[in-house]
Amino acid sequence: MLNIIKSDLYRIFKGKAIYVTILVMSVLMIANAISVSIINIGGKTSANIGDGTGMEFMVELQNANTLKDFREVMMRYREYPLDQEMIADNINLYYFFIVIVVIVLCTDFSNKSIKNTLSSAISKKKYYLSKVILIFGICTFLVLFSNYFFYLLNILVNGKALSSSLLDITKYTLLQLPMIYGIISLLICFAFTFKKTSRFSTITIPFILVLQLIVIAFISLFRIEANWFYNYEFQYALMNLVISPTNAYILKCVLLGIFYIIIFNGIGYYTFKNTEIK
Repeated sequence: MLNIIKSDLYRIFKGKAIYVTILVMSVLMIANAISVSIINIGGKTSANIGDGTGMEFMVELQNANTLKDFREVMMRYREYPLDQEMIADNINLYYFFIVIVVIVLCTDFSNKSIKNTLSSAISKKKYYLSKVILIFGICTFLVLFSNYFFYLLNILVNGKALSSSLLDITKYTLLQLPMIYGIISLLICFAFTFKKTSRFSTITIPFILVLQLIVIAFISLFRIEANWFYNYEFQYALMNLVISPTNAYILKCVLLGIFYIIIFNGIGYYTFKNTEIK
């Protein structure tokens, strides 16, 4: 199992995809810091925790003719530290996790190299575990890089007035990890189910947004009480865990994250175990 991980790490860091991923993340973070606002590449949540929304704010924003003017307006109306909002919008990392799952796992199916790996006295169980460990490890690095790099970048660009404490950043990170691992487990499950990169990408890229639209439409159509959705859907849960969550809510999200990890990996392994590799 260790040999598979070492081989994958060599292949990944020899290629360009991981460096492009980190570069794109860095560019987005720099844009967020300079604009004093968060670019969200997923569906927007019902509450944007960092920006003022009054009419006066909108008028001043429209009259801002330069980046300097825009920054001054954003900084004057900001209600929360910018790095706190950045972490609250960590659903953005979902799209970078997709890239990691593709380069670690889906390429094996697409290139049919998995057949050679499994024929060399490697069991499906060891193969599955090695991929899960590696994907979890790399994605954890991306989470830590995103949170802490932006923390330092925000202090450098915008000063401490718009920054959280290092302890708060660590707290937000730890609170989100169970749900984030649940999201990663879902992607791993999809990868072992759909296998090829094209099918996996087609399903996963629009998945979060499409799921939100379907559920919201269902709630509106049948007038269903929706607190469960706005509390525990992936994007809302990550946001709520940063905005003064209660101990009870934290516990529920931790248990839900653990449940997702077990269920999605259970489904993924069962599917892989009963799949004939061609």
